Amino acid sequence: MTFSRRALVLTAVSAALSATLASLPAEAVSTRQFRLDDAGDFDAGELEGAMVRSDGAVVPGITTTRLALGDEALAYAIARGPGGAVYVGTGDAGKIYRVRGGEVAPFAETGQLLVSALAVAGDTLYAGTLPEGRIYAIALGDGAVRELVKLPDTEHVWALVWNGQRLYAGTGPEGKVFAIEPGGAASVVYDAPQGHVLTLALDGEDLYAGTDGEALVYRIRGNQVSVLHDFEGNEITALDAAGGVVAVAANEMPAPRPVTSSSSSSTSRTKARSTGKGRLWRVSADGRAERLFRDDDEHFTAVQVVGEHIFVGTGKEGRIHRIGPGRTRATYVDVDERQVTGLALDGDRPVFVTGDSAAFYRAGQAQGEEATWTSKALDAGFVARWGRLDWRGEGPIRFRTRSGNSEDPNETWTDWSAPMASPGPVRSPAARYLQIRAELGAGAVLRASQAFYLPQNQRANVSNVRADARGSDPDNPPSPSSRVKIQWSVDNPDGDDLRYRLRFRAEGQERWRPMFDEDVEVTDSHYTWDTSGIPDGWYVVQVEASDENENPGPLTLRDVRASEPFLVDDHDPTVELTLRGGNLAGVARDAMGPIAKLEYAVDGGDWHVFFPEDQLLDEATERFTVDLGELEAGPHVVAVRATDAAGNAAVAEIEGPAGAAPQNP
Repeated sequence: MTFSRRALVLTAVSAALSATLASLPAEAVSTRQFRLDDAGDFDAGELEGAMVRSDGAVVPGITTTRLALGDEALAYAIARGPGGAVYVGTGDAGKIYRVRGGEVAPFAETGQLLVSALAVAGDTLYAGTLPEGRIYAIALGDGAVRELVKLPDTEHVWALVWNGQRLYAGTGPEGKVFAIEPGGAASVVYDAPQGHVLTLALDGEDLYAGTDGEALVYRIRGNQVSVLHDFEGNEITALDAAGGVVAVAANEMPAPRPVTSSSSSSTSRTKARSTGKGRLWRVSADGRAERLFRDDDEHFTAVQVVGEHIFVGTGKEGRIHRIGPGRTRATYVDVDERQVTGLALDGDRPVFVTGDSAAFYRAGQAQGEEATWTSKALDAGFVARWGRLDWRGEGPIRFRTRSGNSEDPNETWTDWSAPMASPGPVRSPAARYLQIRAELGAGAVLRASQAFYLPQNQRANVSNVRADARGSDPDNPPSPSSRVKIQWSVDNPDGDDLRYRLRFRAEGQERWRPMFDEDVEVTDSHYTWDTSGIPDGWYVVQVEASDENENPGPLTLRDVRASEPFLVDDHDPTVELTLRGGNLAGVARDAMGPIAKLEYAVDGGDWHVFFPEDQLLDEATERFTVDLGELEAGPHVVAVRATDAAGNAAVAEIEGPAGAAPQNP
């Protein structure tokens, strides 16, 4: 089971049951621009009486008039009746409204939670409901309601169509398609293996049924059932058919979260729903399936064929897209509600309904300057000064701007500026966000727009200045070297090209000295310092980060951080040796200390570690004695190697007669 238009309804039912039942990446601070010049850029904005075509142009389009449907949370089904009347099925109280002219009035009550499907046959309106799987027949004259049938093994009546003789119903959770005679007798036409038949469409003798769980469309002709096509995704949410062409809205929906009884209302659950990926297909009379449109950001909820065009409603942004010959596409309508649930766009009075608060809309051609396109909030990243606003197009176009420092425009933003009839400087004050609005007159075409800006320079922050830790582990001293690697971290909010200067001082000194000449330009966050020209001792290094290469003069910002003191020790220890009889004695000294390791070797043999007299290698001066034992007769050369904590080593040798074998605890 997937979570989309049907899940919206099931969630609403569960709640009622529980109640009673994408600016630019950060770069160097220089003049930048917001450039909007394709369908994706313009589609990200809001449309009022305007359309975004697939070629990236914005043109005057459809304006809408909204009529509220009482206090209903959800409008789900729509059907045209005689005399220009339109009927709308709603929830959570299972009411049907009639819209005639500009008036909305309650028409009938079913006593169920939701009227989920409607069909008109002569002077009768049929209403499918849930959660009890009941179908009602309602007289169009006086609104009298009678129960036509309670379908067996059925909780949800998702779709109804009338073929001129009988009614067909797509149902769940058993996935059955029923045929219902005018007298109420019902029989199963097809029992699909899927759990829900969400949508039905008629074209001549062919009945098409779309399922949930697997995105299959069945073709039912008399007693013959075949699969028209197996679509990608996991639900067919809407079908329409005309002239041998079948329009299919298929979705890939995430698995739903378990429905609980803790929801406060159906409306709150509706707003928390998941969204999926939508695909619109056209299947021609010869069975060829062609994908016309894909949307990876939202799923589709309704579809209708009108002449050469196919219209599809969406379930996240409250839009209707129009697809024409050659797969040309236009964003036909954009409303505040997030889910378009029913379409009746045929004829000279196109209408539709929404399900994320119930509303009925009339659609008509925009007149004069009723067509507007408003960009999303354009993010400069930081407070910015606005420059010139340009655009490219034809016909009468005027622009306005406003600015603010919150991601979502609200009352803290500035008012819309006076209109601009020609390109020029943005008239809104400096801020982080900018919004652009275009007002299009008759025949206008907006093809591109760009706004220039200069973000406020941001200071880079240097931290964690450190030198390689020479001398930190006396048991494993590093290899001797007079080169110290200095490293640091930097947070560079606006991505400026940075230059680094390094200075040093001995611990206890006040004056900082440059580590290298001014003509040396360091741009990486590390530097290897040759310390051979300075005395041994403890030193502190300072790193300065400057964005002067991108921001000249007074615009330059700098940041400085210093390291903890660290040891520079480039000189070897000294070793003194004496030999008295069979005993070797000596002392190892280092100016900075401590001595980290002592070793001896006899006659060029292997080196052996030994310890000083106090058994601890913890001082700059260490005295030691090695008892030379029974060696072969004759002179021998004994060498001692002392290594300090910085890895510097010194070797001393002494020659003398044999003695006892070396003994060292």
